Amino acid sequence: MNRTPSPRRPGRVAAWALTGALAASALTACSGQTLAISDDPSAETGASAGQPVEGGELVWGIETDITTVNPHRNGQDKATAVLRNAFSPLLYRNGDGQFEPWIAAGVDISEDELTYQLRLRDGVTFSDGAALDAAAVVLTIDKLIDRQAGYVTQTPQGLQFVDSYEATDPKTVTFKLSQPDIQFLLFLSTTQSSPLSPAVWELPQTTLEPGGPQLAGIGPFTIESFTPSTEIVFVKRADYAWTPQSFAHQDHPAPYLDQVTYRVLKEGSTRTGALQQGQIDVASDIQPLDVPLFRDDPAFQYARFPVGGTVYSYYLNVSKAPFDDIRVRQAFILGADYAAILASIFQGTYDRAWAPLSVVGPFADPSLEGWAEVDVDKANQLLDQAGWTERDSDGIRLKDGQRLTVRCPTGAPFVRESRDTVAIAVAAALKQNIGLDFKYEPVDLGTEAELAAANEIELFDNSYGGADPVTGVDLLYYTSDPTRGFLGRGHYDDPELEAVIDQARFTIDLDQRKAAYLKLQEIVTSKFYVLPLIQTQDTYAAQANVHGFEHDTGTGQLLGATTVWIEG
Repeated sequence: MNRTPSPRRPGRVAAWALTGALAASALTACSGQTLAISDDPSAETGASAGQPVEGGELVWGIETDITTVNPHRNGQDKATAVLRNAFSPLLYRNGDGQFEPWIAAGVDISEDELTYQLRLRDGVTFSDGAALDAAAVVLTIDKLIDRQAGYVTQTPQGLQFVDSYEATDPKTVTFKLSQPDIQFLLFLSTTQSSPLSPAVWELPQTTLEPGGPQLAGIGPFTIESFTPSTEIVFVKRADYAWTPQSFAHQDHPAPYLDQVTYRVLKEGSTRTGALQQGQIDVASDIQPLDVPLFRDDPAFQYARFPVGGTVYSYYLNVSKAPFDDIRVRQAFILGADYAAILASIFQGTYDRAWAPLSVVGPFADPSLEGWAEVDVDKANQLLDQAGWTERDSDGIRLKDGQRLTVRCPTGAPFVRESRDTVAIAVAAALKQNIGLDFKYEPVDLGTEAELAAANEIELFDNSYGGADPVTGVDLLYYTSDPTRGFLGRGHYDDPELEAVIDQARFTIDLDQRKAAYLKLQEIVTSKFYVLPLIQTQDTYAAQANVHGFEHDTGTGQLLGATTVWIEG
């Protein structure tokens, strides 16, 4: 006799604390409230040279140290484009903030935004041949929620308000939430929600943790081999037939390439040399000094493109001196010509960010451009008013015998894109212009975590990628609740700010979310909580005969290798 399974009741689960970034997101909605589906293909494509060619093998050099290819355990936003080669999400969020099907056919949402019926496509199979059905999705959610099983170390934040879920028919999973939460829909659109074949769950934890060929997922490629921190080899899955509506390659969802190898080359000079010598076909994360080597040589191609989320910024800790005084925060932000510093270092290869949220997506605020232009005279006046009137022999301001010192300990693995070089230039300018001692100190992650826990950080630098800023905003600004504000080292504890954050998170209404994020950016800039610096971006260089790069309009990142092909 067929029986309907009892609904799973996970109860309240802890938020997922990440130091990387949650990736893109997606959804199509149907009854009750309807989320619009974009029907205008707008994904960008790279250089083209006529008709795409089937076959071939490509080697791609990447900076990101990938220690696991398990999509549920890897939280690195830079790994998203790599993981999507083998693990397609259930849903997709495009650059307009709208949602579309991916391996799901749609989502029916109740009027109160508490019940979600996730409908699966017909005919979708895992790479081991097993059919995608509701039971497989439920089994994957079971593993993500069961902290006792040890499969994941922390439950995904998007499942925080899921009260129950069940397979209500072979192709439908029904979720009931205790409150509306856009994070849930975003979770469904990331590789961290990508279901794995039921047979995978019979594997030992030692195999599940790093992942590899035995992890049968749904993607345009399958994993042939994986050596952590070294290399991942994907091979074509010719029967892959599921892509979102707005993808430019909808009429050719399967890959052109037979094989693509991602090789971890951490040093920028190593990737540059390997590409120049023909050892690799594509290199990601091109260093600013190396850009002319590829941009100005017809044997290569070079591209840079902004990515979504929160931009690279300095977050000022308002809970302790000297940034507990708004005058000092304002002086710090006005006291150096940050635009000139970035222009000198990057030579036009990166753009200055003025707003806290990326220019990618529907939440950008272009009106903030120029809101904090350098004004050294005003900065010095503000510091005088704040009582920092004396100077020591080094020219650093003093108050009650204390030096005007701002420390920024930062996790060494996250120092990239010449951020340390920027900090050196900023420190020199602030010392000369306003007598402030700025210390940028790369440290190991353990030390950085200890200093943060002890509140021994005056400034925190961070960028947080993704198709939607909701995760980064929670982590960086929602500091009264540590389960949400895991990276909230600014200690803002600002009820006005947190009310706006809640307005943007606990609804699926796009217009309401836009208004809330405009208000949020007004608050954090007017109170001088944050100094946006660099518009985060991805870059790549490639041999001239490599074509078909397609971007994800939601995150701004490349979609992976599915559309890439080699000429000749």
